[in-house]
Amino acid sequence: MGSIKTLFFFYVLFIPIAGIGQDKIEDPGARTWSHSDGRKIKAGIVDVVDKNVILKAPNGKSGPVELAKLSKKDQEYIAKWIQNNAVPKGFGKPDTTIEITTLKGEMKYNRPIITVYPGKKIKLILRNQDDMHHNLAITKPGKGKDMKVAQEAWKLGVDGFAKHWIPKHPDLLFASKMADPHSSSTLYFTAPKRTGKYPYVCTLPGHAQVMRGTMIVSKEVNPLSELTFTLFKGSWKKIPDWNQIEPSGTDHVPSGKFDLSCTKEKDSFGIVFRGNIETPKSGDYIFTVSSDDGSRLLIDRKIVIDHDGIHGDSPKSGKVKLEKGSHHIEVQYFEGGGEESLYVGWKTPNSKKETPLSVNRGPSGGNSLGGQLIVAEEEARIYRNFIQGAGSRAIGVGYPGGLNLAYDANNMRIAMLWLGDFIDAKRHWNGRGQGYQPPAGQSVINGPPGVPFATISDSNESWPDSFIRKENAQLPPIKGGYLFKGYKLTGEERIPTFRYTFGTLFIEDMPSPQGSFESSDVAFTRSIKIKGNPVKNLYFRAAVGQSIELTDNNTYLIDDNTALTFKSEGKPVIRENGGNKELLIPIQFSNDSALIEQTINWQ
Repeated sequence: MGSIKTLFFFYVLFIPIAGIGQDKIEDPGARTWSHSDGRKIKAGIVDVVDKNVILKAPNGKSGPVELAKLSKKDQEYIAKWIQNNAVPKGFGKPDTTIEITTLKGEMKYNRPIITVYPGKKIKLILRNQDDMHHNLAITKPGKGKDMKVAQEAWKLGVDGFAKHWIPKHPDLLFASKMADPHSSSTLYFTAPKRTGKYPYVCTLPGHAQVMRGTMIVSKEVNPLSELTFTLFKGSWKKIPDWNQIEPSGTDHVPSGKFDLSCTKEKDSFGIVFRGNIETPKSGDYIFTVSSDDGSRLLIDRKIVIDHDGIHGDSPKSGKVKLEKGSHHIEVQYFEGGGEESLYVGWKTPNSKKETPLSVNRGPSGGNSLGGQLIVAEEEARIYRNFIQGAGSRAIGVGYPGGLNLAYDANNMRIAMLWLGDFIDAKRHWNGRGQGYQPPAGQSVINGPPGVPFATISDSNESWPDSFIRKENAQLPPIKGGYLFKGYKLTGEERIPTFRYTFGTLFIEDMPSPQGSFESSDVAFTRSIKIKGNPVKNLYFRAAVGQSIELTDNNTYLIDDNTALTFKSEGKPVIRENGGNKELLIPIQFSNDSALIEQTINWQ
């Protein structure tokens, strides 16, 4: 049966180039293959299986051909292709396989966004359907680094093709070999441990300006792929027949999730999202849509949720049985007037937790169950009370954009950072107001316990104990001790800078939010200014954890959930202490002052 199938595909493929089953115009890019009986074909390699090569012609037809029936030159080409696409020694089995296709004549990848889990083994297949050569190079995060790598590749000149247009550059992380027209190239790599946005581009001359995408490294792997939106303008009271309306435009969704921000329209518009969703296992899936106004969700073109009509933001759910694998997903939405909102989420089989499929992480109105949620809108909100994890002298700060922190004024430290909702004040505003209130949001990062600065003369010397205020008594202003001096508010958003003394030193600690909790590159920057007579052997304790690892760009990964980077005159030191690891920054003074600049990223 296998030989008959091979013979059939051989007959389909190996016919005259202008004959039936082939493009009438000879394809300018695909390689010409020669059969032992004299027939020729324009095609590219899809794969090599056993003693057959899978070829694909420009008209889309593909099939296996026996290696032994091809010319010696073709066999040498196949051997080189196998070498270029082989699994690296010791790589093992990939955790994830991703396919990216080039779009013929458009100089684009079909997937402008892919998502991978930190540290996982990735097999990335680049399928080139174009008439030109292409590759895929993944670079370090940072604005413009992808173009720097591409521009370095263009300098290869006449050596470019021999080197697959892959340059030597410090910002280049991984790169595929060049894929010939209508052929493929496979890249194996281990995803970075640090979460973030990693650009990828085609580095052939002139391609990088338009042929680009983003690899998002995240612990929340996006099951959506190839998500597009089509925009319509009009006024409706119910979801219309979109096929009868002229669309205003169609494009890929930049965030890769259901996201109304891909259009600037606010009223009287409709939008239809279409893409694929990968189900990890077979079973019952529960989808939820919350919208203002009407919405509808379809899986494999069958309606699962119909939440039509003019209404305020409200949720509706539906259940569907799905097999493991890829399914078509479509979300239809229209906005009649007033507020606009759209949330989409799902629960996988046997899961109690709903995972967002939209940029916003939950239906509007806040996720707090308490009912007295403090919201930071245009400026920071301060909440001074007992906060769980930050002690009895806690200062909670909610920033616009959904970034939050709790400062421990007993120990002059940032006790916690978190995303989403700030604080539900019901516990403290009702009744006797007793107890400690936890953060109302999610993705909590705990800061190192104890005081932030200490003098350490020996690498084995323990870090000082925490200060705990007893019976409402102020910490004694002992020599060499800490004294909290309050905070000052800066700028239109009234961002607090915390102030305290440590011995004769005066210290200002200003954390500032970057981005919003809905973005993948959310972070806090922190500026710590120290003034006073220099102190010998003074250290700042930046982190404590079971695991502290130095990765790229002077980034330290803490317990695989927090990434820290620093600008400081002193070189960070990792040491073992009390069964944990500590990250210490030696303080170096200049003109009776010192500065530590820190960036804290979620993983």
